Amino acid sequence: MTMSEAAEQSNGEKVLAFLDLATFEDGAAIRGGCLVTDGLTRPMEFRVSGAIRPTSLQKVLYGDTLHEYVCNDLIGLPILQTLESKPDLVLVRDAEFLKLRPKVDVPILWVRGTVDGQFVLQTLPGYEQEAEEARDALPRRLRGRNILEPFVRIRNALEEAHSLKVGEVQKS
Repeated sequence: MTMSEAAEQSNGEKVLAFLDLATFEDGAAIRGGCLVTDGLTRPMEFRVSGAIRPTSLQKVLYGDTLHEYVCNDLIGLPILQTLESKPDLVLVRDAEFLKLRPKVDVPILWVRGTVDGQFVLQTLPGYEQEAEEARDALPRRLRGRNILEPFVRIRNALEEAHSLKVGEVQKS
């Protein structure tokens, strides 16, 4: 057992993943990012997708299913499959990511803030019990407005990655 495994067992710390996406270039480019943290939301791992730029033909052919396809097939599943740190929970801000749940073996929870500064966790229909278990499993410091703070970090990291053209082929 490693020191980190021992520490996790002794204090019941959860490994959390925050999965989100952002659009750039007036909506022409989309990037996804996943921040894996310890229970104190200190970063353990970060993954970012390359820029996804759907063509006009793809927009026509996919229609209103394009967002679902981008979220799940091009961003969510590939990122989650490459994580080295296995999360206990995946928290998302876009409900479209909930459709990943049947394809992965970790609870995926949509986090929504409420007007009174609290939050609601929602799952894909059929997985409601996971929302109750997740609420109890969340570290105490995240049981309020702080639960959305890691998404701000992801957004900032995605902006940085996009400005650096991370994952894009350099033309010579």
